[in-house]
Amino acid sequence: MRRILPLALPLTLLACNGGSEPPAPRPSASPTPSPTATTDTATPPRPLPLTKFGNWAAGCDNRGTCQAGSLMPEDGDAPALTLSIERAAGPDAPVAIRLRSQATIALPLTAQVDGEAVARGGTQQDDAITLTGAPAMALAAKLAAGKTLTLIDAKGQRVAPLSLPGASAALRWIDDRQGRVGTTGAIVARGTNPDTRPAPPVPVVRAATIRGEAALLDPLLITSMRKQAECDSGDLPDVTTKTLDGPRTLAIVPCAEGAYNILSALFVIERGAAVPASFDTPVAGDSDGDLVYNATFDDGILDTFAKGRGLGDCGVTQRYAWDGTRFRLVEQRVMDECRGNPDFIRTWTARVIR
Repeated sequence: MRRILPLALPLTLLACNGGSEPPAPRPSASPTPSPTATTDTATPPRPLPLTKFGNWAAGCDNRGTCQAGSLMPEDGDAPALTLSIERAAGPDAPVAIRLRSQATIALPLTAQVDGEAVARGGTQQDDAITLTGAPAMALAAKLAAGKTLTLIDAKGQRVAPLSLPGASAALRWIDDRQGRVGTTGAIVARGTNPDTRPAPPVPVVRAATIRGEAALLDPLLITSMRKQAECDSGDLPDVTTKTLDGPRTLAIVPCAEGAYNILSALFVIERGAAVPASFDTPVAGDSDGDLVYNATFDDGILDTFAKGRGLGDCGVTQRYAWDGTRFRLVEQRVMDECRGNPDFIRTWTARVIR
């Protein structure tokens, strides 16, 4: 093997095929992109980095949608409560807050900041409780001025408090990135100016129509692909084949595995010949790597999840659309701190059309 670490995470990504599933796509505070775009914009993907503020991480994607997430203290235990705040760009865009707790929380909940009740409500969405609308905006603004968040559920049970160092700086950073400083739409840095900056346009990727049947691979071709990819020797999972478009087949060739990651080389098979699959951006954010992590492919979309550790609270998830020539990045989410928050922050988004 040449090299197999894709990202400068605090813990190695090469370990294991067990553990958590990739963060599921979720409803966001983002507005729906315009349905009128029908042309591939050929926009080169440029995912943005995350920024740290005390026990908080913050980041934005190319659409201007920003998110801040709480992190456990570097010398502390796994948190009983994590919180993420997300807001899309654009005038007066709503705020969404997602809460995750190790305890079962009976709804509606009451959120207190430094002992003062600020918001009440919440809806269960998958493994998170979501606050939206006016309660979410009120709570976000209060978090910036507070020291401790406490939740009280409908039965009067208290959830372990969440310390707020860094929340104010993270939310001010989001106000600045979205051009809301000094406007009536800011979360923290409010003023009297109108909130008028529009959201940036969303890149468009036209995906190929998936058709046909996957080819049956000759064992000699599989051996050749493993040799070309410099795969590890020994027992590895079987090669997976998926149909692409017309006569072409995608081969997902496992090359190495650890405790929670399986690294695979991707080849496009046509008329019995195998060519390494092409990407429009480095896989897992690594400029030198050419192996994908925990890859699955369905209906023209390739999903990967480079785990930082078995808990699944850090790493990189990427989604690529096959455009008939190469794989194009349509979503990237990152959490580069292994500190208890599984709500990865989106750093790139494109809209897929067919």
